[in-house]
Amino acid sequence: MKILAYNSENFWKQLEEHLSLREEETSSKIDSNVKSIIQDIKLHGDDKIIEFAKDFDKIHLGKDEIKLPNLNKFYSEENLNKETIESFRLAIQNVRKFHEKQFPSDYEIENMNTRLKSIWKPMDSVGLYVPGGNAVYPSSLIMSVVPAQIAGVKRIVCVTPPSNNFNPYIALLLDELNISEVYQVGGAQAIAALTYGTETIKPVSKIFGPGNAYVAAAKKQVFGKVGIDLVAGPSEIIVVADESNNPAWVASDIMAQAEHDENAQSILVTNSNAFAHKVLENIEILKKTLSKKTIVEISLKKNGLIVIMDDLKLSYKIINKIAPEHLHLQSKEKDIIFKNVNNAGGIFLGDYSTEAFGDYVAGTNHILPTFGAAKFSSGLGVIDFMKKSSVVEINKLSYDNLSKHVENISNVENLDAHKLSVTIRQTK
Repeated sequence: MKILAYNSENFWKQLEEHLSLREEETSSKIDSNVKSIIQDIKLHGDDKIIEFAKDFDKIHLGKDEIKLPNLNKFYSEENLNKETIESFRLAIQNVRKFHEKQFPSDYEIENMNTRLKSIWKPMDSVGLYVPGGNAVYPSSLIMSVVPAQIAGVKRIVCVTPPSNNFNPYIALLLDELNISEVYQVGGAQAIAALTYGTETIKPVSKIFGPGNAYVAAAKKQVFGKVGIDLVAGPSEIIVVADESNNPAWVASDIMAQAEHDENAQSILVTNSNAFAHKVLENIEILKKTLSKKTIVEISLKKNGLIVIMDDLKLSYKIINKIAPEHLHLQSKEKDIIFKNVNNAGGIFLGDYSTEAFGDYVAGTNHILPTFGAAKFSSGLGVIDFMKKSSVVEINKLSYDNLSKHVENISNVENLDAHKLSVTIRQTK
């Protein structure tokens, strides 16, 4: 992990250079390939889904196998860990409890005898991308489905890459969450199918869920024809800790993000050079036990960073600049720092509030903005599955009060038909 001193003359330039090295996992070649895949799905539908399954996933699908009719054939509760099942059920319960509070309220006002309303309605249909292959995240399924159900979405569609060994916990959760429309299609072709439809898959209004570089590129390309949640990049965290914190705990928090991806970004901000080196020593010791040790090593070498600063109360300046996906404040100054933080996806306060609780069972959502997008966007929630309409009801009295003002403004904007639509209703 690279070490920077906050009080150095060119700290902000060095920080910018470090951040710029971590680019989104995309390229012109990927964009070109994705464009071709999308066009193929638009033109050939199911036939191309079957062809891509063979080429990319090495799976032979029949047309009647694109949709998965019976999920219970992929699992048996008796053969799964009972405690793990209870953990997933607790996660569903806690995520539902937290997100129910997000349901928006309609409102109505009367102004100058005009009745105005703001009303919320659920989307008709949404598509949820569930990663498969090397990255299987049942928890992400919960994070997407539960807010959609609270919003009242009637048609929730799940797509996931075809596999000879369908993950039993994902199958269990799909049944547990009453999701019946599940299709075996992954990658950019899944995003195209959800957008344009095929003989088997009807299109949806908005697409959600994390995926690889091809999924991210496809979501960018179809946006406008269909809605998307966000284009999520590799995981990120900033940990703020001082010499009074446990260096082994902090090391584990750093590695918990690094193990996600070689392009994940883990940053420690501390006021002690000695503490920073204790954290590094603990990383060396603890990583030996990890199944993803190599990914951790590459991630920390490429994107790991330690910032040494005298006054941690000023760390909010670094945090707001980076706008991390995750922020863990463990230092004694955590409450002061927290008050000044404006840009962060998920914030975790205190020694015991490791980010993994937010990933799984605390109840907040772990689908969060990355690459600085926390400066202008939020984590996934109920409102993302809804849309707002305004309602205007003009009666004769409010017409008389307001019509002349419409005429005045339409004259300035030279929109005669706007003016006519008002004046034509005037009565003698």
